[in-house]
Amino acid sequence: MDELNRRRIELTSDQAFIRFFVLIRNKVNGKTMMGTTTDFRQLTETVVAENAAVLNAVDPQEIDALISEILRAKTIQIYAMGRMQLSARAFAMRLKHMGFDTYVVYDTTTPHIGAGDLLIIHCAVTNVELNVITCAKQAGARIALLTAHPENQHGQLADLCVLVPGQIFGTGKELPSVQPMASSLEQSLFLLVDIVTMMLIERKGVSIAQMQASHTNLEGLPQGFA
Repeated sequence: MDELNRRRIELTSDQAFIRFFVLIRNKVNGKTMMGTTTDFRQLTETVVAENAAVLNAVDPQEIDALISEILRAKTIQIYAMGRMQLSARAFAMRLKHMGFDTYVVYDTTTPHIGAGDLLIIHCAVTNVELNVITCAKQAGARIALLTAHPENQHGQLADLCVLVPGQIFGTGKELPSVQPMASSLEQSLFLLVDIVTMMLIERKGVSIAQMQASHTNLEGLPQGFA
């Protein structure tokens, strides 16, 4: 471990951190030893570095194109599966706070989708997501994907793909992660849509006070939001 610690100190870039911790994970007999070879602070460093590397790899022009699609859409529908739904529902909530007519696909109150509407898919690698994209495309809606795999069939059907290279399968342009399965992409998508939200606040001219006024008042908060 002395040699490994020395190498960790020498590493300075985000991607170098990621490569180093992937090395640690697979160091002992080819087995995942993450839980016994790293501590909380080390894991914090590498998870933050992973998210920074993924977000810094996103093309700002693709983000601008996404924002343009959102600003001109009549209604917005968002879809994701599994843990990806956390970022999808969070984004739908913030869009609603800013005054966009926004829904989550398959919710009971979600309306018909058609021409002039926008479907946003988080991840876009499964057959279920492909079916949603196909149906929306046939209905005349615009399709935007936040995905690590814009080259797949989903991406070919989309009007816009934002490449977010978090790990899912460990293939293509994905950046390696010490975390299990798609955790890296799930986290990066949540951060990405919060950043997009901040950009939309400025471009739409919405105040934080207006957003707060749109938030549900049935929670019984002890005081107002910051």
